[in-house]
Amino acid sequence: MSIRRTEIQKLKSGQYIMVDEEPCVIKSTERSKSGKHGHAKVRVVCVGVFDSNKRSLTIPSGHMVEVPEIIKGTAQVNFIEDALINIMDLESYHSMDVKWPSDDDLVAKLNDLRANPQKMSLAQVEYWQLAGKTLINRVIIN
Repeated sequence: MSIRRTEIQKLKSGQYIMVDEEPCVIKSTERSKSGKHGHAKVRVVCVGVFDSNKRSLTIPSGHMVEVPEIIKGTAQVNFIEDALINIMDLESYHSMDVKWPSDDDLVAKLNDLRANPQKMSLAQVEYWQLAGKTLINRVIIN
């Protein structure tokens, strides 16, 4: 699990942040002016990558926050079960179990592969690893 630290004021919409030890994508940021007795504040609204929960934070602008490193790769689908999908990285040949994605389009493509084992041997998936968890991001059918 690789995580780096950065200042909250440098983050923008579309970037990732760790909130409650869950990787989240930032949807919006607002900056307030500094008051009579304090620092400027940054309000961040974000959505969890794995659980899709909406979270909001208000942090002083100079503070450091954790940002997850995203490791991207391509993998071959080994087999698809009801609860898990087993994929194998094409570079390191490391095999891993991944939960089903929440996107309906990806679920439809994976169910099509499950029904046609010949297509499964030609298909690849793009996966992301964030904070020790793996997520299928795209299905590529050749």
